[in-house]
Amino acid sequence: MKLSGRLGDSAKKSEPRLAPAAKRRSVPYAVLGGALAVVFAIGFAATSLNVGGRQSYLAVVRSVRAGQVIQSSDLAVVQVATDAGLGLIPAGQESAVTGRAASLPLAPGALLTRREVGPASFPASGQQVIAVAVKTGQYPAEMTAGAHVVVGTSPAPGATGSVSVVPLSGAPSAVVLSITPGSDSATGSVSLLTDAGSASAIAAIPSAQVQLVLTSPSGS
Repeated sequence: MKLSGRLGDSAKKSEPRLAPAAKRRSVPYAVLGGALAVVFAIGFAATSLNVGGRQSYLAVVRSVRAGQVIQSSDLAVVQVATDAGLGLIPAGQESAVTGRAASLPLAPGALLTRREVGPASFPASGQQVIAVAVKTGQYPAEMTAGAHVVVGTSPAPGATGSVSVVPLSGAPSAVVLSITPGSDSATGSVSLLTDAGSASAIAAIPSAQVQLVLTSPSGS
């Protein structure tokens, strides 16, 4: 009887010890919940500000030549933070753009601007576009539209003895507009934008001796 009484007393004395432990365990969860609430609130505010500062504009998704009619399939809607005075065209004005001609060549990935829509104004006064027939090996594999190149002259195939080659420092320069590669060893073509004098010099180079060399925009 005394033993059971002691056990009963011991059980009664141990009961209050459980309450403080439960309270201590609840404190970290309360702090964590408050911290998460703050994080979510900050994230929501930042996202709202970011989305709210953007507007929908038209972008080009397919190449369009100068003078070619712009189709809806040539365009896409993108989110841009600001116009920044570039004359970007809002997405809501797409119907006013489609069916009109491109005044300049349009490259995929570029934002469409108002100056690029209207009567063709390309090439500009004093400039000419010339097509050069090339095969694999006559231009770098890294060359893309928009690249600056120097049009050099390589020795004629099968030439022997001393060969006169124009130094690259005196070779005509141009900007690549488009590349149409040939299949296997077949001949392809590259469209170049350059001035009238350089166009004449490039036209005088035999197609088998044309060598396109990548250079910096400044020509250095």
